[in-house]
Amino acid sequence: MSSRILLRILTIWKILWRCILFFLTWGLLLVPFVVPLGSILDKWKKLPPVGARLCGDGLSLVTILTATWLMTRFLDQRRFRTIGLGFNHILKYFITGSAIGLLWLGGSLGIALVFGWGSILQPIGFMWSVFLGAAISMFFNVIAQELLLCGFIFQTIRRESNVLAALIVSSILFAGYHAGAYHGEWLPAVNVFAAGFLFCLAYYITGSLWFPIFIHYTWDVLIGPLLGLSESGISDLGARWKMFVVDGPTLFIGGKFGLEGGLIVTATVIVIIVLMFKMKSLNTKEFQAESQPVNN
Repeated sequence: MSSRILLRILTIWKILWRCILFFLTWGLLLVPFVVPLGSILDKWKKLPPVGARLCGDGLSLVTILTATWLMTRFLDQRRFRTIGLGFNHILKYFITGSAIGLLWLGGSLGIALVFGWGSILQPIGFMWSVFLGAAISMFFNVIAQELLLCGFIFQTIRRESNVLAALIVSSILFAGYHAGAYHGEWLPAVNVFAAGFLFCLAYYITGSLWFPIFIHYTWDVLIGPLLGLSESGISDLGARWKMFVVDGPTLFIGGKFGLEGGLIVTATVIVIIVLMFKMKSLNTKEFQAESQPVNN
């Protein structure tokens, strides 16, 4: 066995055991809530959709944050803020991330309108309290997702291997996290992979998780809680109203998975990825598959 092959095997092993340890730690942190508090969790299921979702998303965020802190502090021996949740330039990331999210969603809905597959409705029964509850829950959910996508696992792969490997593997894992919502369809998986690639790229460019968080959150909170469309296969996000409906060829508008599962979003997410490269004028040498360590 050549030294190069052995080195690759060792690299894969370093990445694999760290990722397994992360998920085991997260699972162990969830156990005290899932097992002893089972009766309370049953009560959560009886809450209104927004209340149940808020409890679940809050629990997920707290446990993922704790697992990430444990991994960075004791395994990597680096400060937690190096994970990318520092507040430096957060206003800039909020403005630019929200703008990109709006451009992405606006372009997708605009295409649906142009082809006659989308309609704007007058909302009936809109309630600010329900929307705000869903928006807070969604924010918790998005932070948790981005920690799983661009946090410890992405940064471990990047440090031990290279940026390209981290982008691809993390995007595959992101698509895997949503596998239960695909209903056997292949295009939603492709689009979720592409979205994961976009979010990882946004983190890689800035070194801040807030940038992909605000891109992701803008899309999610507008398409689901506000407009009333299905989001990643989930149609009941607590909203009792619809401001926008899509009706057209499943291949283009996504079917059961929602707009995110159609060719419209395939096109728009690719455009956003290309624009991301151009906006930041990335040096091609910087994006080569070379190991770039995370700052300790």
